[in-house]
Amino acid sequence: MTALKNVDRQPLAGILSVLTVFCGLALGHTTVVLQWEMTGGISVLDTVVSMSIGSLGLVLVWIGLKRPENQATILGYVGGLLIWVGFFEWTWHYFGHWLNLEPVMDGDIPILMPGLLMIQATSLIVITMLIFLGANKDTRCRMFMWFHRNFKLRPGRMTPGYKRQHARTTAIETVFLIWFIYLCAIMINDPRLIKYDSVAAMVITVGFLAWGVYLFRKALKIRGLGATFRYAIPTANILWLPIEAFSRWGLYPEVWVKPLEYSLIMLLVLALFVLAGVAVFRTPQPGAAAAPA
Repeated sequence: MTALKNVDRQPLAGILSVLTVFCGLALGHTTVVLQWEMTGGISVLDTVVSMSIGSLGLVLVWIGLKRPENQATILGYVGGLLIWVGFFEWTWHYFGHWLNLEPVMDGDIPILMPGLLMIQATSLIVITMLIFLGANKDTRCRMFMWFHRNFKLRPGRMTPGYKRQHARTTAIETVFLIWFIYLCAIMINDPRLIKYDSVAAMVITVGFLAWGVYLFRKALKIRGLGATFRYAIPTANILWLPIEAFSRWGLYPEVWVKPLEYSLIMLLVLALFVLAGVAVFRTPQPGAAAAPA
């Protein structure tokens, strides 16, 4: 397809990839809000919808296991996003409700709802799982490889001829990045810890912005659309924390959690997400024959 001939070239590949992940994060929030409105909250119908969404995510990841890198990457990302929205979000909301957790308040303002407290309780679990994932000697995760290289923590020599499962690794990366950013945001906003309106919270938020901008600049230099998109996942997630924080500071509305009020904007976000996702999916690997129009 002639229209896709420049998608895998920089800086377009990096910009497109980061925008796609931004759209995915926004649509993930929108999906949860719309589902809650349509099903009436905690109910059998809501459970059925959540399980269907999460199961669809698993199917997409499974399909991606045998696909070329670009296709596997986008299937893994969408699959991981659906798994988070369907399975993880359901778990946090429902167990917070069943355990009768009370929200964390700051005066009369609820800061952390029960679902967020459930996520906060997994902090050490996430750290432990990341250590196990980082111990994989065949990992190509740039963060893990940075630790291996700079802290002399190489777990062993990489397996010669090892072929990566891009859909699976992208889905895992997607889930863990969303999880990690949730934990960071909870820690920053928790009035028992850093507190959302403290100077420390502002400094940390600006630090995340600087970190994200640094990663974005690197994303514009990576070769290969699949690799660029996978690098865009942590880049966009890290930038998402200040994006949400700035909205809470009153700089702009959180349109992604008010889809009925800002329906046109969210429809445009959905259209961009679909078009960009299709562009990544249809872009052939270097040296491969182009997909039929």
